[in-house]
Amino acid sequence: MIETALSTALRTETRELHVRAERSGAMAALLRGQLSLAGYGAMIAALHEIYAGLEEGLERNAAHPAIAALRHPGLARRAALESDLAVLRRLGMAPLAPIAEARDYADHLRGLAGTDPVLLVAHAWLRYLGDLNGGRVLAKVVRDRLGVPEGAMAFYRFPAIADPAAAAVAWRLSLDAIDADPALQSRLVEEARDGFRRHIALFEALAPAQDAADSSSEA
Repeated sequence: MIETALSTALRTETRELHVRAERSGAMAALLRGQLSLAGYGAMIAALHEIYAGLEEGLERNAAHPAIAALRHPGLARRAALESDLAVLRRLGMAPLAPIAEARDYADHLRGLAGTDPVLLVAHAWLRYLGDLNGGRVLAKVVRDRLGVPEGAMAFYRFPAIADPAAAAVAWRLSLDAIDADPALQSRLVEEARDGFRRHIALFEALAPAQDAADSSSEA
């Protein structure tokens, strides 16, 4: 019996949910270059909350074999998001607090950190590979179509990583080297699916911020 690599299982068994996430609410508007600055600021506030939960958990469990194999200081996004959020808030483009869906997701990640930290791997895969592979495309949309100021673009930069595409390949190879038996692989896939469902709920919940901005611009 040929075993499926963990990265392959994660990609193929979450593909439908991944597509749904990209077509949901505020993310769909962002990819079209039509997200309002208020909607974008709310999204950055939400992502900051989620990354805070994820990276606190990864740091807390840095000695866990699966997590240690995947840690790369240059991937961490929390500080970059804090910087972007501070700029956006000064400009009145971001809320003071993230939406409930982001807080719930972060609480879920903190819970995993204390009870089942290996499952954080699924959320790290979902977020970090997306950042490395799609960050440049999103950065262009955010800068050129949304008009987000350059000082609020740190999230898309990886100053400690010379080649994001090569880093993504290396990270994926490290993921596949994790000692994940079929039972653990199945649990990681289901956790990744849950992560995408949470993103879908998040993007749909962020849509009203976009709708409100659209309505005010039409008034």
